[in-house]
This record gives sequence, C-alpha cells and structure tokens, in this order.
Amino acid sequence: MRVGLGLIVPAEARSLFRRALEGLDGVRVRWGVYNDEASIRSTVEQVLPDCDALCFAGPLSLERALPVIPEDMPYADVVPTPLDISLSFLRARALGMELTPASIDSVPEHLVVDLLAELGLARDSVAVLPFDGRTGPEEIAEFHRRQQSAIGARYALTARNSVFHLLDGTLGAPVVRVLSTASTITATVRELSLRAVSIRKEDLHLSAAIFRAEPSPDDAVPDAAERIAAVLQSTMGWKDAWIDVRSGTEVLVLGHKKLMRDMTHQWRSLDLLDQLGDVVRGRVVAGFGLGESTRSCVHYATLAAERAHHAGVSCAFLLTEQGVVLGPLLDTGERPTRYRFKSDDAALERLSRQTGLGVATLTQLIELDRRLDGASISAEDLGTSLNLTATSGRRILRALRQDGLAAAVGSSQPSTRGRPKHLYRLRFSEFLRDETSSRHDSADIGDERTGT
Repeated sequence: MRVGLGLIVPAEARSLFRRALEGLDGVRVRWGVYNDEASIRSTVEQVLPDCDALCFAGPLSLERALPVIPEDMPYADVVPTPLDISLSFLRARALGMELTPASIDSVPEHLVVDLLAELGLARDSVAVLPFDGRTGPEEIAEFHRRQQSAIGARYALTARNSVFHLLDGTLGAPVVRVLSTASTITATVRELSLRAVSIRKEDLHLSAAIFRAEPSPDDAVPDAAERIAAVLQSTMGWKDAWIDVRSGTEVLVLGHKKLMRDMTHQWRSLDLLDQLGDVVRGRVVAGFGLGESTRSCVHYATLAAERAHHAGVSCAFLLTEQGVVLGPLLDTGERPTRYRFKSDDAALERLSRQTGLGVATLTQLIELDRRLDGASISAEDLGTSLNLTATSGRRILRALRQDGLAAAVGSSQPSTRGRPKHLYRLRFSEFLRDETSSRHDSADIGDERTGT
C-alpha cells in the first residue's frame, strides 16, 4: 500500500530530503517547496488533495500550516536530534572556530545543555533561543547580534533559513546552519508513513448501515424504504455508498468505515434522521455495524438498529464485532454518546475488577487499541482520545502496565518545545485473543469429557 506523502520543505532543503528518501519503498512523494515563510500555508493547500500524510522540514512550517491540516490527517515535523546539533558545532569547528562561546536558535534548549555537559563545557558558554513560532527572523537575528557583546559569541548557529540569509555576511562572524541529517529525515518519514498506512487500512474496512422506517400506524407510507433510499442517494457522502432497499421499511447501506465515520461526525451524531422522519411521516432509526466480513457487518448493523428501535426515539447505534456499543447518535449531536460493552462478556467484567477501571473505559480502550493497530501512544494522547485529562491518561496507563495491558516502548519529541513524551503500546488485542483461546480450549475439554 503506497502512501501519498506531502513534503513541505524550503527550496534549499529539497536535495537533502530527496537524498534521505532514496531507497524508501511504499511512498509516493508530493513536493511542496516554498521560497519564503509567508507562502508555507498556500503551499500546503496545493498538495493536500494528493496526500495521506504531511511531513514538514521543521516546526515553523508545521505551525504555519496547522490551520489547514485536516483533523484526521497524520503529520510530523523533522526536529533536530542531538546528533544533528553536535554536527552543527563540528561544522563551526571545521571553519577554525572554538566550540564556545556561541549562540544558537530554534532548537530544544535541553539538548544543547546536555551536549555541553557531555563535552565538559560551561552552560553559559552557549546562548540558546528556543523555537517560538511568534518570533520573527529579525528578532532572532537581533538575538545573535546581542550575544556577540553579551557572551562574546564567535559565531551563530541557526535552524531558520530566513535568519541565515539575514545574518550571512552582515554579522561580522561565521553563520552556520543547523541541518537535520538524512538519517533523521528518513526515520521521521518512515514512522509517519507507518502511521498513515495504519489509518488507511482502518479506513478501508467495510462497514454496514441499516436505516429502518417506523411510520405512524395511522399514517403509514407504503414506499418508506424507497423514500429513505432516495434521500441517501441525493446526499453528498451517502451517495458514494452502495444502497439497497431490503424491504418496505428497511434500507441497507455498505461502504468504507471512513465514509460512515465521516457521515456520523466521528460516531457522534447522524444529521439525516429528522429529515428522513419527515419523508416517511414517522420515526427513523439506524444501526451501524463493523466486522471482519460483509455478513458480520450487516449482522451487527441489524442488531444496532434493533437497539435504536428500543431507545424509543429517532437515533442510531454502532455495534462492532469486538463488542463495542456506541450510541445513541442523535440528529442534533448535542447529547454525548455513551460507550458500553456487551453485558454478557464475563472477560471484560473480570478485567474491570482486576484493573479497577470501569467497563465503559475498558471498552473505549479496546476500540482505541484496535484503531492504533500496534502503533504507540502517549499518556496525553490517550487522555485526549478518552476525553480525559493528561493526568487521567497517565493514571490509566499505570493501571494497565501493572496488569500487563500496556508496555513502555520509548519516547518522542513531537516539537521543539516541552519534554519528550513517553510512548506506550496497548495490549488488549493480545488479552482478548488469549481469552478467546482459553474459552475454546475449555470447550474442547468439555467435548472430550462428554464424548461429543
């Protein structure tokens, strides 16, 4: 599966990025090359239609582009690593300069502090201006000029191309670029591509929806299903799905999971219900089903529609093969959706008692684990996924790690500001697979004992 990757880079960095991508399979590159920082946003808008993910040359281009990046599109920026910063100092040394004193901008301060400590150099021998998207090139250039008198800086290191052009030949001292190495770029692109592939695979899973008319007994509409199908076929989004009238009151819709998720605003609401109710002169309910096959998708959609019927109002529910129940989804979207798990699943009840987490929380975590498909997640992102605080996310991860349901896998520095985030991998899929295997083994033993 090839990933459409948008690379947003300054013109000077294109050759470096091209070299970093040599030999990288499964990536279809869409270049977004800009000559000045003011054109970053328009450059991103031009490449977006052809992209599954966006990779930025640095935090500045990412920050400029954030307002136009779709909510569900993965992205990353290439951030200088300790090796990249060390090589920048060595380039200055190659020019005949002593390592310190010096000034550097737009890099994580703690990386410079750690480097100086490793080299046995004084902390105040290098002035650091961390990245801040609100700081313009002129202000950064002035920072370097001040450090010449403040600490006697003999040269300047900058990660901003615009600052380099301002200072080069005017500072009265060498100006050295802080450049990410090809290996840093390759690692960032590879991780981003894997995330994009995981999302695309998830989006391409089949899903089913059942729309069921429940007209008033005193005002029955004989062609209710045909009317529902006509509305769906004329509605942007739904018309891209396969729509079939199953009976006088029921319509089956088949489509990719992404389509269903988009049409329900991430499984939060279903805008068409009131309109459909008007055309059939009664109530309309809907059910969505996610499974491994067409048959299972339709089966769970039918069960979800039945659950919506018993809710007593026009609404929809989602049921998945993993047992997740999400709903009710209302037309207004004002009422928050609720998560539940099948009440007859004893494994989840036992797990709830074991971890001290509620069944509702565990259900959301299982669905999150399925979406991640082996990818890692931070405590902050886990909290956001559950509509909780980062503190709650850390508390949940501690409980999961104690019971072997999450494992630490490393850390990441998604931007130049703040501390690295610890990353974890959820292990619910393994737990449920083991539980299923245990139940099957128990059933086999029972069959042997009874001779069946």
